[in-house]
Amino acid sequence: MIRPFLALLMLSLPLAAQAPPPLREVVERFDNAQAQAQTLQCPFTLTLHRALLKTPSVTKGTMYLQGSDFAHFAFQPPEDLILHLTPKALISYSPEAREGELMKIGFIKNSDRKFLGLGQKLSYLSDYFQITLSDAKDVSNAWYLALSPRTLSLKKRLQVLNLWVDKETWLPRQVQWIERSGDSWFLELGALKINQPLPSSVTGFKLPEGIPLRSEFSFFATRKK
Repeated sequence: MIRPFLALLMLSLPLAAQAPPPLREVVERFDNAQAQAQTLQCPFTLTLHRALLKTPSVTKGTMYLQGSDFAHFAFQPPEDLILHLTPKALISYSPEAREGELMKIGFIKNSDRKFLGLGQKLSYLSDYFQITLSDAKDVSNAWYLALSPRTLSLKKRLQVLNLWVDKETWLPRQVQWIERSGDSWFLELGALKINQPLPSSVTGFKLPEGIPLRSEFSFFATRKK
């Protein structure tokens, strides 16, 4: 009677957190999954916590990703915003206001901002970040990776880049950027559609002619509304 009782007791105990695999294996699996996902689209929820504001802002929309070429965020109303991010530039566009902003990404100037875009390999990011791997406690069936900046330029602006990776697909489920100022962007991704054609309005995105472009990117500025 003792053995069946012990077996029943073991089954009733909560499962221990799964030990993470070697970091090298996670990097390889993540990079391979990214390489196979040539296009990706999904609904998103973006929560912005501003250090100077008590109440965070929550917006929703659809994200489109084409490899490492671009990440495109089309926000739902009432938010009047489209973000188009490439390794060379960050573009914001307000269709109703007919206003745009442009931040160019140079080899040195604003180079840390290119990490806002998705689709980058972990093997590439590991050159700029120290990666710590653990089992995600607050997200089921996911690995949690905390990426701490290595370079001085990154440390001046960014505290940490947090990444939650699905254990089955090895693709991101959540991403969080926490800046040195205390501002943070928390991106939650919904159901992924992989390797399906993206809308032509996304793949061929261009600002309409005559739209004035400011040389800034107020997405990073504290909003006072």
